[in-house]
Amino acid sequence: MNGKQLLGLLLAAGLSTQCSSSPAEDPAPKPTYDELGAAILKEVAPQVAGRWVLDEVHYQRRPLFQYPPSLPRDTVLYQFATLTVAPVQVPRSSRAGRPEFEGQLTYRSKTYPIYFSLNASPGRVMQQQGPPAYFLLEYNFPVGSHQTEPEEQFLQDIGLVGENFSLEAEAGQLTMRWQGLNRHLKTIVFRR
Repeated sequence: MNGKQLLGLLLAAGLSTQCSSSPAEDPAPKPTYDELGAAILKEVAPQVAGRWVLDEVHYQRRPLFQYPPSLPRDTVLYQFATLTVAPVQVPRSSRAGRPEFEGQLTYRSKTYPIYFSLNASPGRVMQQQGPPAYFLLEYNFPVGSHQTEPEEQFLQDIGLVGENFSLEAEAGQLTMRWQGLNRHLKTIVFRR
């Protein structure tokens, strides 16, 4: 067999191999972490809006943090306050898929503006376990000077405002649960 015949045989074998094998199908691309997180938040966000009563506030004093003298020991506070929440009209964050909320917290006939935005829980995104979202609850006063009232300071001292929470809310339920992550409030059970 000469060189030309060998080259022709190799070319023919290569062509027949390419023709007989079907092209590998591309697998569907897996969703990214951000896409999975946005899907979780899209599901939980509609459950958050509305008027809620802080029906059970489980307070557990942690000595490392400042606490109000009126609550020197662990206790449960019933029908503590009301919270009215709605999606923001003008988003603060440029991150798409992060629901933002504003509203009013009413405590002892005083009303304070609040704000929070939801972040998807890494445990829920990666392992489908745990609460769906985390957030920081903060006051939403207009920019400028503001005199802090004693009730407002109390809400900060017990760890309601200025605290990180996990959030659990399910479609069709009349309750929502927040779990305090750092300070005195262990759990808050909300009822519509």
